[in-house]
Amino acid sequence: MNQGVTGRQLVLLIMLLSVTGTLIQPHSQAIFYAKQHAYLSYIPVFIVMVASLWMLNRVQRRFPDQDLFESLVERFPFLGRVTSLLYIMFFLFIFARDIRLLGDYVSITLLETTPISIIVLTLMVMAVFIVRGGLGSLVGMSELYVALFLLNSLIVPFMLIQQINMDNLMPYFDIDIAGVGKGSWYIFSFFGEMIAIPFVVKGSDFRFKSVMWGITISALLMMLIITETIIAIGVPIASRLVYPSYELARQLQISDFLDRFDLALAAATLPAMITKLAFDLYFICWGLKRMIPKVSGKVMTGPVALLGFVCGFWFFKNAIQLFRFTREWTWIAIVFEVLFPIILFVFLRPRKKGMNDRRAGDSQNNQHKTKDHQEDKEGKASQDREKSESDRGKREGPQGGELQPF
Repeated sequence: MNQGVTGRQLVLLIMLLSVTGTLIQPHSQAIFYAKQHAYLSYIPVFIVMVASLWMLNRVQRRFPDQDLFESLVERFPFLGRVTSLLYIMFFLFIFARDIRLLGDYVSITLLETTPISIIVLTLMVMAVFIVRGGLGSLVGMSELYVALFLLNSLIVPFMLIQQINMDNLMPYFDIDIAGVGKGSWYIFSFFGEMIAIPFVVKGSDFRFKSVMWGITISALLMMLIITETIIAIGVPIASRLVYPSYELARQLQISDFLDRFDLALAAATLPAMITKLAFDLYFICWGLKRMIPKVSGKVMTGPVALLGFVCGFWFFKNAIQLFRFTREWTWIAIVFEVLFPIILFVFLRPRKKGMNDRRAGDSQNNQHKTKDHQEDKEGKASQDREKSESDRGKREGPQGGELQPF
């Protein structure tokens, strides 16, 4: 049974899936191609994702009591399971990529002497315990840590006043359209992972107004962060950094007594990244549960997490290979984030009843009406008989008739 999700929680879930992964890696690649106008790379991505989620919203409105996994499997038993399996494999790769990406990020920025395998194993264990709590745990952590991340992102610009150099945005109006398009290409695969929401949320809770708010806030927030990176660090340096957002946090200083403010920001953003990792795992286990109802989703969390742990080191030898794979990965992401929503929008619709079906349905309805009318008459007659007998019993008490047995 799907847990109910409010509009506010839906906005936070969309921000969780679109912001956390994008914050770590693809900004430097977008800055490398789009230069000082890298923030414009989010406009094409925003338009495409609004269109994709609008189509899925239309599909979900046809099945208000089901999530997209369930509607696929019930409507098309074979092709629906094939499509669901493809999405499960897609997010299994995302889970393996995210667990390796987050492990490398923690190893390089925070725990330099700790083996990366220990870091990844610790992150995996935390994700497993979060998923065992169900969607409620993910929603609760999103309400806490995504809101905290949003608050930090709004405060950071005021702390960067001393490091701001507006000359880094010059020339202001010399926009490289091709470069902006390439920047959108690198950002799209990470930002578009919000496509997973309708697969775990039932149709009545997947409201397009909340979805629109989530996509808009996420896009504006990431445009703000990438602009801060450019004006504080500069295009030549930011385009060659593996984690430009972390370097942006290192630029923050509060007077002379708190030099490592990046640790405070990491303490606020890292739980949100772990929650995103847990959502990837939850998506896989939920999809398998929908395809194989007799299997427990909680039992599958451990084996699936171990599979993602192994694949994370099997697919990527180091952080550089993971960094370069973003260009090719977008080709695969387009299939699941754009092409499949179009196909589902076209084919996943209720069947129209023919004339014979309508006549048969009308005759059945008339038969049911006559039958219900007869049953109502019989029920009223029986109630009248019971009422008369009870009245007669009241009149024939100890004074007027035979005694009733005890």
